[in-house]
Amino acid sequence: MLLELPALQGHTPIGFMAALGLLRIAPVGTRLSWNQTTQEAQLHGIERDALLAHLLLHMTGRAEAPELQLADDVRKFDVDTFRDSYEQAVEPLASWLRAWWREDGKGGHTTPTNLCLTGGPQRMIKMARELALALDPARKKGADKWVQAKFEEALFGPWRYEDDYASWGWDPATFRPGALTSNAPSEMKMTGVAGAYWLAWESQPLFPCIHGTGTLGFELKPRAWTWATWAVPLDLNAVRALMRQPQEARAIGGTRYRSGIVMAGQIQYFEPAMPFG
Repeated sequence: MLLELPALQGHTPIGFMAALGLLRIAPVGTRLSWNQTTQEAQLHGIERDALLAHLLLHMTGRAEAPELQLADDVRKFDVDTFRDSYEQAVEPLASWLRAWWREDGKGGHTTPTNLCLTGGPQRMIKMARELALALDPARKKGADKWVQAKFEEALFGPWRYEDDYASWGWDPATFRPGALTSNAPSEMKMTGVAGAYWLAWESQPLFPCIHGTGTLGFELKPRAWTWATWAVPLDLNAVRALMRQPQEARAIGGTRYRSGIVMAGQIQYFEPAMPFG
């Protein structure tokens, strides 16, 4: 059973993250691969209608999840609060804590995930709460049809960029150089893809913070993020293992990519990715 997802493309950071987020929250037994020619995502073990129904159920009440109540932002999170939270946490909350913070910060604070590209007035977790609420099919009568349409757009395309939600800097297509806009980028209305951005958000527990190093896959000099695709169907556990040994991806038909990071005012963005290795 093969379900092609042409809108999720592994050669873009946002497409890769969205596909992994989808796999993480999909029913047990679902597997993910990438078309070697197009680098489009492919799900194995689930049909379209069942997947969409699963996503609607997953989003019901999602804004109330424990990890979304920890703070408004990942920046300046107190080390003692982190330790207390982690000692009491069970999965999946513990995996979110590992993804967002590590204990090697300064002044009693944690070091946040390298995936925090937001800046200025933006608050990373608060933005996610707001998006989760918007994508809750139970928030008002008829919302389920709108939410399903947003996930259909995310998975099957085309991406219309009509939603006033930010990608946390993960979508290179939304990069707005301040010198080329009439207002500061942080003050402009967003033009995003709500369903895709939420799926990308769900991928973060797969990219833990590593003490003294940073978020899995990140390079510091120059700053960039790297990842790898694969052509054979893998379940979530196999994907976790491959992400720690990305050099093995070529043996299973994969390609490695690197995406640099650029600034637009106080906000950072991923650049379009290039293959390497």
